Amino acid sequence: MADDLIEAIARRVVELLRDELQSRAVSARLMTAEQVADHLGVSRSWVYEHAQDLGAIKLGPGPKAPLRFDVFKATASFTVRNATSRDLRPTPRLPREAGGNLLPIRGRRDARRA
Repeated sequence: MADDLIEAIARRVVELLRDELQSRAVSARLMTAEQVADHLGVSRSWVYEHAQDLGAIKLGPGPKAPLRFDVFKATASFTVRNATSRDLRPTPRLPREAGGNLLPIRGRRDARRA
């Protein structure tokens, strides 16, 4: 009888560990909009504009609930839709350190004088 009890406990422990590992694996794949933007090379606002297309997961009720994205689903959706649809082409993202003086546009008089 004790062997049966030990076996049942061992099976339950394995079951619980398997569930915990699966839960961690899923949460490790979930990214914020900022992380998805960095991963895809687009702006964060672009990610929010196309959240539904990228398979966003809403964490809670209400219009301002945080969103998370499964990195595999978002990448696959981005790749397929970006190749086939004009409206999903990403807007280029400026580097964070961008700013300051811009290069003059060729052909403009005022740019030549500067």
